[in-house]
Amino acid sequence: MRLSHIARRLPEDIWALFEPVLPPVVYQGTGRRPASNRACFHGLLFVLITGIGWDYVPRGFPCGKTIVQRLRRWLGLDCFRQAWQQLAQRYERFRGINWDKILLDGSKKPAKKGGEETGPSPVDRSKAGSAIHLATDEYGMPLGVVITTAGANDGVQTQQLLQSMVVQPPPPETPVPDPDPRDFPHARADGQYGNRPTQERAQAAGFRMMAPKRGETRQPGLGRIRSAVERGHAFLAQFGRIARRLDRLTRRYLGWVQLAASIIFLRAESHGFFGPRSLLNKCFFR
Repeated sequence: MRLSHIARRLPEDIWALFEPVLPPVVYQGTGRRPASNRACFHGLLFVLITGIGWDYVPRGFPCGKTIVQRLRRWLGLDCFRQAWQQLAQRYERFRGINWDKILLDGSKKPAKKGGEETGPSPVDRSKAGSAIHLATDEYGMPLGVVITTAGANDGVQTQQLLQSMVVQPPPPETPVPDPDPRDFPHARADGQYGNRPTQERAQAAGFRMMAPKRGETRQPGLGRIRSAVERGHAFLAQFGRIARRLDRLTRRYLGWVQLAASIIFLRAESHGFFGPRSLLNKCFFR
């Protein structure tokens, strides 16, 4: 399932997931009939994948203003997060998630128009930008995301990022009043997460942070483990509306990321990634 194919023609399996999540359109019987949810959603996916502006939406879709109005309504009802959560739960049920290999990392994105949660980017000559803090499993599937300014410290977002995951580890069979942090599931990250305050933030979210501390020798094989979260950022960067932030509102930009995460899960499912374990090492993004 290529992104270019999704932009040209909306697949039935994608619409089958989002149709019950999106609120129905009610026609009052006066004036022009409103555009259907399917047409607006397809136009929304076209903008997400190509990254074009609202004024350049092709004629085959509803006009940009109509899609924006529908997008505001869907974001107000948190529809995209609901779809993402359903897919992540289905992924956990059929594939399973190794809760000792939750990976965290941040990525900077340019924000040409500025807006909320934007600031000087340390990797883009201090131009305006935002940061996407992502939590994935060991195969790069997105589980949680937080949007901050480009200069925000990655470790400070640890607790909020872990608590934002659409699926959480199962609770212990016998709860205890004072659990041992060594029994918590592990979250792995780079050296920016290795300080003590970040470890305390991870424990507050129910995880044990595994990150190299300052002055420690790099562990062999750590880069191979953390390559999955880089793959997750690469998956998101395939969507033009995410690779460059054009929305001034943080809530709308977060909605784009949530919608893209849902498409990533659907593409993985269409390529058999939810199937037998023998398919784990196959790349489903061709």
